[in-house]
Amino acid sequence: MTITSAARARRAAKALIAVSVVGAVSLMGAAPAQASDWGGDGDSAGCASPITVATTAITGSRGKLAGKTIGELQLRWSWSCHGNWSRVVLYGGMYSTPVTVEQIVESEGRRAGSTDHNLRTGSGGTSAWTRYLRLANSQSRACAQAWLSSDFDTLNYHTNGARVCA
Repeated sequence: MTITSAARARRAAKALIAVSVVGAVSLMGAAPAQASDWGGDGDSAGCASPITVATTAITGSRGKLAGKTIGELQLRWSWSCHGNWSRVVLYGGMYSTPVTVEQIVESEGRRAGSTDHNLRTGSGGTSAWTRYLRLANSQSRACAQAWLSSDFDTLNYHTNGARVCA
């Protein structure tokens, strides 16, 4: 079968369109990070002189990250807000795929939480946090819990988590 020059031109045009679409989609990149917060008394970014009162490692569970510390969960406190909140610090340079971070802080029968989608760690890492809970008693026990979900550069989407109390 002989392919005419008109048929070759049509095939070339289709191939060019396909390459253009793939190129445009790859330039769009991943969706930007999005967050949703609930509960609590305010944005912890406005709490002066915060301290970390408890911390625990978040450990990878599969592939090249199995058994490696990929971040940490922190329970934070500030006297200026008289409150606790949760912060997750993700270490950079370990994987390239986006992460969803869900976390909750609870104390005195109340809770605050956040969900951050499409976080990228890059080479320098990143962090995410909840709103703060104002406490009636600064000695009240507080707990924070976090879940990190991603494929972490493996073949399967999975979740790693941690919990800390003080």
